[in-house]
Amino acid sequence: MRSFFLRYHVPLHTAVLTVAVFAVFSNNYRHDYPLDCSHLLLENSYVRSLKFIPQYFLDGRTLTSLPANADYRPVLQVTHAINYAISGYDTWSWHLAQILLHLVCVLGLYFLCRRILQEFHPDLPLLQHATIPLVAALLFAVHPTTSGVINYLSARSSLLAAAFLLPSIVLYMRPRHHDSSSIFPVAAAILYALALFTKIEAIGGLAVYFFYDVTHTARQRAGNPAQVMHGGLLRDIAATCNRATLKRISVFVAITGLYLVCYLHAMAGYHQAARHAADMTSSAYLFTQTTAWWHYVLTWFAPVQLVADDLTYPVFRSLLAPEVLLAIAGWVLAAGLIRWFFPRHAYLAFAALSALALISPTSSIMPLAEMVNEHRPYLPLAILSLTWIIPASLFAFRIGRSSAVARAFAAAGLTILLAAFFSLTLQRNRVFVNEESYYRDIIKKAPSSRAYVNYGLIFMRRGQYDEALRYYRLALELAPNWHIIHINLGIAYQQLGKWDQARYHFDRAVQTEQYSAQALVYRGEYFLKRKEYAAALQDFKASIALSREMFAIYKGIATASAGLGDWRASVEYTTRCRGLDPQQTEGQIVAISTPFWDRAELYPAGISYFQEIDRLYPARWWVQQNIGELAAKLGQKELADQSFAEAKRLKDGAK
Repeated sequence: MRSFFLRYHVPLHTAVLTVAVFAVFSNNYRHDYPLDCSHLLLENSYVRSLKFIPQYFLDGRTLTSLPANADYRPVLQVTHAINYAISGYDTWSWHLAQILLHLVCVLGLYFLCRRILQEFHPDLPLLQHATIPLVAALLFAVHPTTSGVINYLSARSSLLAAAFLLPSIVLYMRPRHHDSSSIFPVAAAILYALALFTKIEAIGGLAVYFFYDVTHTARQRAGNPAQVMHGGLLRDIAATCNRATLKRISVFVAITGLYLVCYLHAMAGYHQAARHAADMTSSAYLFTQTTAWWHYVLTWFAPVQLVADDLTYPVFRSLLAPEVLLAIAGWVLAAGLIRWFFPRHAYLAFAALSALALISPTSSIMPLAEMVNEHRPYLPLAILSLTWIIPASLFAFRIGRSSAVARAFAAAGLTILLAAFFSLTLQRNRVFVNEESYYRDIIKKAPSSRAYVNYGLIFMRRGQYDEALRYYRLALELAPNWHIIHINLGIAYQQLGKWDQARYHFDRAVQTEQYSAQALVYRGEYFLKRKEYAAALQDFKASIALSREMFAIYKGIATASAGLGDWRASVEYTTRCRGLDPQQTEGQIVAISTPFWDRAELYPAGISYFQEIDRLYPARWWVQQNIGELAAKLGQKELADQSFAEAKRLKDGAK
């Protein structure tokens, strides 16, 4: 029986890992769309049709309905469009895709571990060679730190990039005796390209390929006794910069160059400053990230009190801050260990340096919105975990050969650890059930302005405006100049009939927002409700240059124009709405045309408006009904009677 399991261990392990992944995420198929999912998916019309796929590769602003959050991730967007084509916004297919991608990553780590053992420990007994990759992959499959990536649909970019990069790395690590025409380097390059066009952070893969070549150089040198005493990591890095290596990696460099050209074209005019707080400098971000990486490592060993949206992580603005100095000391120690392990245990240096290379694009001097987040270290921690799982497993096998008690303790310890991780992940999944559970967890563990705002939105949707205001005020204490808070305060006060307070906060929102049209659009809607049509028109027109989602803006201009008696402009922008969404536009025409009933002098303009609408939407009884009612108000009996008769005929015919 044992020989059977060893002989067929790869397909059996694949089955075990598949079962583990689907079991540990069996309770997440109906979870909601929290946080960034609203602007990335729910409010983004570019998700809703496969016809936009070519545009994804040309315009980074198709990623989101918020221009400030634009980014170039076309392959990611293709998966969003496919999911929508399969199930619309029904979450089952979206979460199934997340789980399948995680399974690909788990299997990728499994085969990466196998490849490392084949190259760096070729003499291992088959039992060890078969078991250690399974242990590494199982721990990763059920680890609680992966829960945020799989449950949080907006984190698919990290998940998808990892699903491409891990197989690419494994294929790049092919045996060098293979013919140069082998499919392996081509497949590795294609997967790297897909990862890069999923998320720019995949550029760290270039360093991973190079570090592997360095270990290959070290093994060649180790085979020559005359060179062993004169070698070292820096020497091997220099020796690796040769024509053969550069030729091998040149394809990946060329792909990177092509990507950067596409990125610059697709993101032309985009303001990088929109991605982070105005007071966040490159140096402060770098100092903070020197500590954040150790924070990530600690979460692997103690994955408790995880926070999906942690904005409370301390920012360090000085190199001399004690925490920064402590983190740097850790980096120096890590560098010394890498130098000491190399080349005798080169795979440890390879895994550690690869993890650093993959985390560095988001932990360098380019500030991002968050200091830490739950999904950022997904792939780096997976690869880094091999630096302790492989040595610990080898040690366990070594002591287990001479002691049955030691074997029993090792097996029991691993089983308990897997069970604990599995249970913690199941619990963690429940945090993502809906927006209320998600934000309640964040407020409990790491209260922030964003958490308070989003939690307040839940109450506002229920019509509990006083409760919503309580959380918006808490958010305002933490971030007094954040336009989102002021927009929501304006909406809540408006719903409570406190118009002056609403106007104050809408004005503050416009003053504090630079990169999107949100504040202008919401203030424009406020002006429409107050029948201040000239002010509304001004805000909606000013918002055109700052938005990619134009329906609400065109509708606002059409409505404001109606209030000003400019029926031609109202028709023009109604027509533009129709070009974006004919069905939705038809349902909004009543709202657009409402101002025509405000004053008697607007009745003729209203008639002209509906006569043009009759050409856009012919044979609609309600169009004729509106013409008849406006004509009756003007005393135009003949037109009124004619329109009412036509409305009745069309209505009866539709029955």
